[in-house]
Amino acid sequence: MEVQTYPNIEVVMCDDGSTDGTAEAVQAAYPKVKVVQGTGNLWWTGGINRCIQHVLGASGPGDYVLTINNDVVVDPDYVERKVRRAGEYPDSMIGSVCVFLEDPNKIETSGFILNYSTGSWRPVTKRGQPRDSSCVGVRRVTHVPGKGVLIPVALFQRFGIYDEARFPHYHADSDFALVAHEAGIPVLVDFDTVVYSDVNQKNMTIPGQAMSLQGVVRTFRGLYSPNNWTVNYRFARKHLGRIWWLYLIRKYTRIIGGMALRYASSKLQG
Repeated sequence: MEVQTYPNIEVVMCDDGSTDGTAEAVQAAYPKVKVVQGTGNLWWTGGINRCIQHVLGASGPGDYVLTINNDVVVDPDYVERKVRRAGEYPDSMIGSVCVFLEDPNKIETSGFILNYSTGSWRPVTKRGQPRDSSCVGVRRVTHVPGKGVLIPVALFQRFGIYDEARFPHYHADSDFALVAHEAGIPVLVDFDTVVYSDVNQKNMTIPGQAMSLQGVVRTFRGLYSPNNWTVNYRFARKHLGRIWWLYLIRKYTRIIGGMALRYASSKLQG
């Protein structure tokens, strides 16, 4: 963020109990960065909430929060582009298109549309889909992942910070976007602002990755997995009302089916 063309930026980072000198190294290399200390047990939601709390204490009317993960890279004009888009779509949440760092011509993720009548959802782009002329401009969605989202400070003042009690790691970003969407706030994906994502393979959600039965079971229990049953149950109950069970049936049918195929494939290849 130090090389961004947009000058009016404060970078806030949460160092959640690291023991390898991360905070000291960042402060030495980037003295303007504000390092917020965590307890070592904050996960994604708690860590980003501590940063937002710092921002809320120092922000003014018209300010924005831009959420960025530590495993992404952005272009030097990225923030400038986000701010320009915010001028076109004021009072909106504006996400980014996430592409693979090792292959920027392929999309990792962008945004999602939740159907409140059927409990189904669909991504507006497929994983691995090529970036082409169909992926330009802005699209309205119901929720976006938290990598590269420009959020007016006013929304945090209105709705509060991310729900870390229910969603300590996964789905807190989707939950906050849905809260905004359900209140009538536009939630957008901007295909002209790109986040290069170094995909983390530890959560065993990468197609083609070798899998073990123990690893499959772990994805349903561990906080470090989007398949965590408790988190998905809370998500469904909060946003789907009486059809929460239908959402879970759809989701876990897809998850279990996909994992079974990948588990069988990994055994055949092994």
